[in-house]
Amino acid sequence: MRYSFKDKDRSLPLYLDSIGYDWRQEAVNRPQGYPYVHWLQTYRGSGIVEIENQTLTLNPGQGILINQGIPHRYHSATPGENANWRTGYFTFGGALVSEITTTLGFRDYLYLSQPDAKIRDFIQNHYDAIENTDPFHIYGSSELVYSFLLLLKKYMLDNPRNQQGYQKIIAPILDLIRDHYTDDLDNRDFQRVTHYSTQYILETFRTYYGSTPHQILIDLRIRKAKELLLNQPDLSVEEIGRMVGFNTYSYFIMMFKRAERVTPGKFRHFYF
Repeated sequence: MRYSFKDKDRSLPLYLDSIGYDWRQEAVNRPQGYPYVHWLQTYRGSGIVEIENQTLTLNPGQGILINQGIPHRYHSATPGENANWRTGYFTFGGALVSEITTTLGFRDYLYLSQPDAKIRDFIQNHYDAIENTDPFHIYGSSELVYSFLLLLKKYMLDNPRNQQGYQKIIAPILDLIRDHYTDDLDNRDFQRVTHYSTQYILETFRTYYGSTPHQILIDLRIRKAKELLLNQPDLSVEEIGRMVGFNTYSYFIMMFKRAERVTPGKFRHFYF
């Protein structure tokens, strides 16, 4: 069973695009990623997900959150006519989806090997209400997406398997980035506050966030730059780049365009 939303209010911070329950999952290959954030979980059988040079198995109860635009592919673990991988999924977007997912700590993907019952049963618990409400209230769908993201965030903080890595590595580095994002931070600074090797730090961040400390630093600088571009119209683009920690104007332009698909100047022009 699946349900797609034809009418979407794209001005909402978050909105639901589609939802599926007990779906016989076909093979999917997305070399350019998907235009919406995508949650995928297994009900029966098993699936294989290939993403960012990682091969992950989705057994019953396990799931993965894949951010928009991240190349990936997945298929049943049992090939051919015997394949019977049953999944649940939903996809969502929104005017602030990038900012919200980044703020909550999600980057490229998040793999959940042991999600709790609230996460496992989320689609099943809400599918009937969505299917039987025509059309499903657009504001209700926005609240639904946000409540699910909060469940994922709570899982990340409460899961004992994540706790040690979070307290000893993730938290000190995130604090450093938050308080000193304008400084010229590098891997040596991350080693200094954690007393762990760069390799182990990167592995921990990749497991926890599907990202790296450096990318999280860049994301924060871009967010701060957007705030200044909109709230400080007298500042030049070059000045703003320096204020948020970019060493060179060209690097600021390149990173901003990669994140927002427009230059800082064009981004500001949309609002003034």
